[in-house]
Amino acid sequence: MNVTVGEVRSPRVVSVGAHEGLTAAVVKLERLGLRRLPVLHGGRVVGIVTAGDVRHGLLRIGDPSAFTYAVGRLRVEDVMRSPVLTARADEDLRPAVARMLGAGVGGLPVLDRNGTLGGMLTRGDVLRAEVRRPRLTWGSVAQHMKGEVQTVTADTPAGDALLRLRETGRHVLPVLDGEHLVGVVHARDLEAGGRARGAGTRRARPRAAPALPGRLVRDLMRPPGGDVLGSAPMHRAIERMLEADVYGLRVVSDPGRLLGVVTVSDVLGAVLGGWRKETSAS
Repeated sequence: MNVTVGEVRSPRVVSVGAHEGLTAAVVKLERLGLRRLPVLHGGRVVGIVTAGDVRHGLLRIGDPSAFTYAVGRLRVEDVMRSPVLTARADEDLRPAVARMLGAGVGGLPVLDRNGTLGGMLTRGDVLRAEVRRPRLTWGSVAQHMKGEVQTVTADTPAGDALLRLRETGRHVLPVLDGEHLVGVVHARDLEAGGRARGAGTRRARPRAAPALPGRLVRDLMRPPGGDVLGSAPMHRAIERMLEADVYGLRVVSDPGRLLGVVTVSDVLGAVLGGWRKETSAS
């Protein structure tokens, strides 16, 4: 039986008005621990704003002496992404997941039949829905992981590590001391640790190294532990991501050797592949 977006979405909706001050979006994102907010105008979704969009908007203020005045004049509509991809509550979940993967976004506003905002669909929602399904195996983790392992050392500047993650589109980097694994560093922890430096817009990511002055990877890395066996089914990778609240895991062999990294995008791609196999077999 097909699963609809409405069955999986997060019904709790926090939004912000297009004409509201940018500070209103900052307060909601920070206090509620959110990563994105749908933007409304006249009761309709007209855009979406993320924590990264807010940072890039603030970076466009060049004169420090006028910073407070300029921030007060910025509106959400000045930094939001528009038009925005959405999902319908009554549509099949598969094309919505495919749109998220194709656009490289982490969430879609969900519209009810009358076009009003009725929730959000995030990568986490899809993972939680999938882990409740029967334990189907769509190949092993090793078949879907990224085998070319990008690593850093504990003494790597945190800004350099974040830049490497942005350039490769990955979510996690193993941290090595020689050949010994001493930790992992996640994009979300690096993003929370500082603000990007240099010019940027909501349509282009900054190429300059993010500014995390004086911070090293060792200051923001997590202890080793977020792993999954390469021989394990992809279902296990979903469980581990939800347990650890991360979007990337180290893939290890039975003796504990590092094989690669599996990310939420790899998992969602496997989920889509599994759905296609079920459909073709029915």
